[in-house]
Amino acid sequence: MGCAVDLKTGVPRNLVCVCDKKSLLQVSTSGLICESGVCFHSNELRAFPIIEGVPVVISEELCDTVCEVGEVKSPVLRSTKGAGVLGKIISPNPRVTIANCEKFVREVNLLSSNPRVLIVGSGTKGRGTESLWADNQINRVGIDIYFSETVDVICDAHYLPFGDKTFHGVWVQAVLEHVVEPSVVVAEIDRVLVDRGLVYAETPFMQQVHEGAYDFTRFTVLGHRYLFRQFQAIDFGGNKGAEVVLAWAVRYFIWSVVRSRFFARVSGVLAGFLLRPFASLTSQKSLFDSSSGVFFLGRKGIEEPPLTHKQLVSLYRGQF
Repeated sequence: MGCAVDLKTGVPRNLVCVCDKKSLLQVSTSGLICESGVCFHSNELRAFPIIEGVPVVISEELCDTVCEVGEVKSPVLRSTKGAGVLGKIISPNPRVTIANCEKFVREVNLLSSNPRVLIVGSGTKGRGTESLWADNQINRVGIDIYFSETVDVICDAHYLPFGDKTFHGVWVQAVLEHVVEPSVVVAEIDRVLVDRGLVYAETPFMQQVHEGAYDFTRFTVLGHRYLFRQFQAIDFGGNKGAEVVLAWAVRYFIWSVVRSRFFARVSGVLAGFLLRPFASLTSQKSLFDSSSGVFFLGRKGIEEPPLTHKQLVSLYRGQF
C-alpha cells in the first residue's frame, strides 16, 4: 500500500481518536488508546483493537454507526473476481474513470513529491483506478469497514481517524451511496485534506439498490456537485449513459418477475451486449439527465465562497 507505518508495530502512524478532541492514539498492550484522559477510549479496557496488524478505530459508544467492532467483515457478499462477466459486458471500459483517475494522479503529484492519498472504500479496487494503485510516488492509505489486503485501517467514514490537513488527495468511488449521511463524510474529507488538496468522487444516479440495507442515496449531477459545494470544481458530470441504465433495469426487472438471480444476470448480460453499440450515439447532454452515475473532481478551496443555489442551477447542461 505504501502506507506510513510504525516500524515496531506495523500500525499506521498518527491515527487520532473519533472523540471530539481528535486526540492522538497510542499503541498499548491492548490496542490503541486515546491520549485524552477524559475520553471513553483512554484506558486499556476500552482500547481500539488491532487485529492482524490492522487497527479497528470504530466506537459504538461515542458514534452513531452501522459498524460493529466485533463483526469486521463485509456486510454483503462480495466477489473476489472483480467486476465479473456481467460488469465487463455492460460496461467493458470505464473510460471516464480511467481519464479522471489519470488526471487526479497528475494533479496530486504536483502538490508533493510523495503525496498522501486516502482511499475511502479501499476494500476492493475500483474499476479504472490502475494508475492510482500503480504510482509508487503516492503514499496510499486505504480504509473500509471490513478486512482486505488493500485496507490499512478499519473505520466508519463519518468519523475519519486522521488529523486535520493530513492528505493531499482523497479518492471515494462507489462509497457515498452506502453512507447514511454523505454530507458528514464530505465534511470529514474536507477536514483531512490540505489546502488545495484534491478530491475525486463517483456516486450512482440511476441505479437500483445493490447492497440491500446498506444502500441509502442517489445523486443527480447537480445534486452531487452541491454536495461538494465547498470545493472548487475541476470537472464534474455524468458517468456511463442511458444504455447502461437500461441494461441494469432489464436485469432487475427480470429478477423481480422470475425471482431468479441467475436468469436476471443472464438477461443483464444479454441486454448489455445488445445495447453497447448505442453508447457512442448517446449525447453529452443526456449524461446530465439519464446517466448511470455521476462524478466530481475538485480542489479544496481557501479563498472562494461555497457554491450558491443560483450558481448551482446555472451549471445545468442537460436536455431540458
